[in-house]
Amino acid sequence: MTAAPFECTRCGACCFSTSDRYVSVTGDDYERLGATADSIAVFFENRCYLKMVDNRCAALRITERGSFFCLIYEVRPAVCRDLVPGSAACEAEQFRKAECAAKILRSESMIVDKSR
Repeated sequence: MTAAPFECTRCGACCFSTSDRYVSVTGDDYERLGATADSIAVFFENRCYLKMVDNRCAALRITERGSFFCLIYEVRPAVCRDLVPGSAACEAEQFRKAECAAKILRSESMIVDKSR
């Protein structure tokens, strides 16, 4: 019996970094982002990245119930798509960045989406 797919939109661990150049955005990614590209992406010289705000991806949000979700999940960049939910790399992100998520959950600075 195969285990149920891991829900990858809840912990947000992979969305945290102190680097402004953490999530690279390719030309295809930028096109897929569509109308949101200008507000969610930033260029450093000739390279594009998702914007980072307070050491987290600008697309990361939190629900009233305390779970994270991605505003651009369906059109997220390839580097985000390539991180397989529940994989060893995913678990490593959770282990290394668990405190980042916990800190955000304790703060008032995170945008809360009441519709989820």
